[in-house]
Amino acid sequence: MRDGSPLRIRRLPDHLVNKIAAGEVVERPASVVKELVENALDADAATITVDLRDGGGALIRVADDGTGMTDDELPLALERHATSKLSRDEDLEAIATLGFRGEALPAICAVSRFTITSRARGAAEGLRLEGQGGTVTQRLRVPADVGTVVVVRDLFFNTPARLKFLKSVPSELAMSLRVLTQLALAHARVHLRVTSNGRSVLTAPRATGLRERIGALWGYEVAARLLVVGRTAQGITVDGFVSPPDLTRGGRDELITIVNDRPVRDQALVQAVLEAYRPLLPRDRFPVVALCLRLPAADVDVNVHPTKAWVRFRHPRLVQEMLASAVGEALRRTAVVTAVELRVSEPAPGERAEGAPTTQGSLFGAPEPPSGETRFGSVLGQVQDTFIVSASDKEVFFLDQHVVHERVLFERLQTEALGGAPESQTLLFPESLPLAPAARALLERWRAPLERLGFAFEAFGGEAIVLRAVPTLLKGDEPKRLIEAALDEFGGPRAGEPTLDRALAFVACRAAVKANTPLPREEMARLLTELGATTTPYFCPHGRPTVSRISIQDIRRELKRTW
Repeated sequence: MRDGSPLRIRRLPDHLVNKIAAGEVVERPASVVKELVENALDADAATITVDLRDGGGALIRVADDGTGMTDDELPLALERHATSKLSRDEDLEAIATLGFRGEALPAICAVSRFTITSRARGAAEGLRLEGQGGTVTQRLRVPADVGTVVVVRDLFFNTPARLKFLKSVPSELAMSLRVLTQLALAHARVHLRVTSNGRSVLTAPRATGLRERIGALWGYEVAARLLVVGRTAQGITVDGFVSPPDLTRGGRDELITIVNDRPVRDQALVQAVLEAYRPLLPRDRFPVVALCLRLPAADVDVNVHPTKAWVRFRHPRLVQEMLASAVGEALRRTAVVTAVELRVSEPAPGERAEGAPTTQGSLFGAPEPPSGETRFGSVLGQVQDTFIVSASDKEVFFLDQHVVHERVLFERLQTEALGGAPESQTLLFPESLPLAPAARALLERWRAPLERLGFAFEAFGGEAIVLRAVPTLLKGDEPKRLIEAALDEFGGPRAGEPTLDRALAFVACRAAVKANTPLPREEMARLLTELGATTTPYFCPHGRPTVSRISIQDIRRELKRTW
């Protein structure tokens, strides 16, 4: 400075710059695994082997049979912002590779003890570089297979503050396996092998398609049940597989979205998928999803974060709508259902008298004559006063009457709610509801969607809440028990935000015909006709399947019927 005092602003030394940069790219062993495997994929590797020790903290070894690097290229790869994947400004606007920033390998080497061996195709032997903390200490020419082997030891040995933030060995291993699973799904034609402390923990042989790869990673029984997704419009293609709503998980680990072969973390894409399932999913459950989106590289900005895990779309709303539409179409197509063994038996004498009701009011008011064969064939009868049995020329169907009626009522109420308000029944004697403070607060949160369906409340500011009207469909329910059931449905520590569809699903479930209820044949026929006219006939609003089916061909085969 002018007064002779030392400068307060100064250029940081290179080794400190590298450590700071490493903090952006290398968060934990899983980050190293991701970057090294992505480099191998960019090098057109057909086989990639990953060996981990102590969750990756002690050792990470990634070997590939890709194109390899020449003697001149390998030292350059350890310098920041040196890359083979960009050469012009225009390349940054249409990135087609997983890596491009030239930061990952230098960042990894800056916080570890490393050995890199690479042999380019056509070269007689390979080059090996060893070092630590970003500094190369040894350079050797060695015999080597074509491809590259990167060995990272003692991650964060020179940044103990970062080392303290690592989780347990099983947790760090789980994070690496999650990353590798996503990359394996995005690149099904690559053979991926992973070991931990010498034990095989993931094997994904080269697959001919995504379903086969899903089977290797998540199990072939799961893969067989998944629904095909396929849609192309406006330059965007969405394909892959999603689970039927009755196949769910308690977390989002198996909800994978891939954009131009890159697994991404995009909350908007996840929400688009969940929107397509709403309200089919049970509370706090998530579908099994592996979806690949393809769109012009110029319409995706992957240069958002050093980890390259987030992307930005030129037309985000269009992409989200395409994704939701594609998943919605899959859920409306014929569901993957399992065969069931049919056992029809007459109830024992007196059994029905002690069971559920022997009569059921008309589901539709004045009965209508059956309308003939529907999407689910013609009605044959009822089993255990619970399952409607029908048949077409090709299949026999077993339909749960409660679940079927629930779907029919849900979509009817949905149409009425969009057009105004469903019919409401004013109570002759308004019901005072003595609720605890937490229950009263919960009911107040759900007041708007419930009142759209025909409920009417008063005095939400005081001690007592008065129920004055209920939807006509629920007029037979005891009002107090009805509200208690609603609070049970909407409550809980992870109840989620109030939505009209969840309120609709509750009303439809309460109003639907119950199991163990005899139905006239004409009402069963009408129920199947109305189910066939719904937009999502194969699942109830809570995600349960409506129908199970048996192929006539399977029956013929089982009974040795050849004509």
